[in-house]
Amino acid sequence: MQPYGVVIPAYNAARTLAEALASVLGQSVPPAEVVVVDDGSSDNTATIAAGFAPRVRVLRQSNTGPGAATTRGVQEITSPILAFLDADDLWLPGKMQVQLQVLHDNHDLALVSCRMRQFRHGLPDDGTGEERGGLLRPCVVLRRAVFDAVGPVLDLPGNRGDMVDWFARLRAGGHRTMELDEVLALRRILPGSLSHGRASGRDIGYLKVAHLALLRNRRAATDGEQG
Repeated sequence: MQPYGVVIPAYNAARTLAEALASVLGQSVPPAEVVVVDDGSSDNTATIAAGFAPRVRVLRQSNTGPGAATTRGVQEITSPILAFLDADDLWLPGKMQVQLQVLHDNHDLALVSCRMRQFRHGLPDDGTGEERGGLLRPCVVLRRAVFDAVGPVLDLPGNRGDMVDWFARLRAGGHRTMELDEVLALRRILPGSLSHGRASGRDIGYLKVAHLALLRNRRAATDGEQG
């Protein structure tokens, strides 16, 4: 199986980053590279990440957003396979072994995803949390060439919807994906995180995703008529 690199965008993640990194470094097939991009944190996120050197590299930037942090991390990765993890979530120990094998066995597959189970911060995962599937940052493993073809992850208003937009562009490009019916990652329910709860000011990013998708569809229809 090909080597893989991991990108973890992190913003004020001191409460959870060490546990997230431990779940990456504890994989049954360990990563060749791990990059944490500290997106302008005001806590000791960068210090915690640096404590895992030399297995983890730390990049620091002014607060721009998770999309820019993800893209910058990818630029530092040289491995042919990419994986991502949010700084408050976890991987189960055999996650990468399972997904790397699927990519190895299916050469025309661009990306493989998995299911994710929720647990509450401060409580252990007891296996009963709500499960969800789909294209989620901590769940996907993909070929580096595919990321380069789709392009950078864009930050949208409210710092939400960045990966939703990227995955929509992936689909629009006709790349083949597969979702495994297996829980291989855990989503932490953490009040105060970017993805927690609903808020009109932050959810505006999802409206932007829909608008961008509409524009792509219109352009595709126009190109088809002209062809």
